[in-house]
Amino acid sequence: MIFRVVEGRAINIKQLRYFVKVAETGNITRASERLNVAQTALGQQIRQLEESLGVQLFVRHSRGISLTESGEVLYRHALSILAAMEEARREVMARSESKREAINLGITPSIQALIGPDLLETAPLKIPRISLRIVEELSFVLVDALLRRELDLALAYELDHRKELVTTSVAEEELLFVASAKTQPQRDFITFKEAARTDLALVSERDIVWRLMHDEAARLGIDMNVAFQVQSMPAIKALVARGAATSVVPYGLMAEEVNQGLVVACPIREPSIKRTLYLTNAAGRSAFVNEKALMGFLGSMVGLLVERMGPYGALIGKRAAFDTPPGNG
Repeated sequence: MIFRVVEGRAINIKQLRYFVKVAETGNITRASERLNVAQTALGQQIRQLEESLGVQLFVRHSRGISLTESGEVLYRHALSILAAMEEARREVMARSESKREAINLGITPSIQALIGPDLLETAPLKIPRISLRIVEELSFVLVDALLRRELDLALAYELDHRKELVTTSVAEEELLFVASAKTQPQRDFITFKEAARTDLALVSERDIVWRLMHDEAARLGIDMNVAFQVQSMPAIKALVARGAATSVVPYGLMAEEVNQGLVVACPIREPSIKRTLYLTNAAGRSAFVNEKALMGFLGSMVGLLVERMGPYGALIGKRAAFDTPPGNG
């Protein structure tokens, strides 16, 4: 494939970044939102890029836009160029004696509850060349932040397979039915149908637990009784503790309330409801300067996380995922 470059017009990095985002989203509107630029300005940059190369990069259709053959070639090169620039930036900064490599890691509220303090306290000792910043959000919020390049890595659950993300499964966790100790006796388990008929408080349609529960209900041909849709885990915990609602949550979110005797928790059966934890990042990221040390540290932290999940958690691959981390090149 030969690109014909119009004299006097060179490709710039901003155009490449814009081009990659449009290619990944397949939609000018979504790309402009994630880049925080006006659609007209984004469209103009793409047109200038096409004129500079003398080729058409996208095909417009009713579902959005898709890459042409020339666009696919440029996309591969653009990822390599942007990754090389990021790697150069990281390496230069990491070589400075006065600066540590800054890495933003996203984790979910349940992970924060079980190992958040350990992450923050142990990181300076185990990975002294890295400045680790922790961001706590629900999984779908972490994905959005990864796609905006606001995060470098995330430990998130039940991710959709999409070309903009590179994911590696690292652990599996069983979800629990929880209810107020005032209204529910402790029991060994509850069936899915029984749990679905209670007054459930769940987060939202984008949340993993909502999707897992509704998918299973649809498979079984039963209705879900979602009495409260609340996009706030503290609010859901308060509703459950007061006896106003039940919920389905990971152990970490209710461990303190269970230990205090405010809430009872039990596994769900027929079937059980499980979710998968993934180590994930945006596609095309460059390797971290201190990649090996970081991945070794994260592997040990996921091991600790699963240990604290007790009988409800299990490692996938015995931490092998951290020997070959996702998307470093």
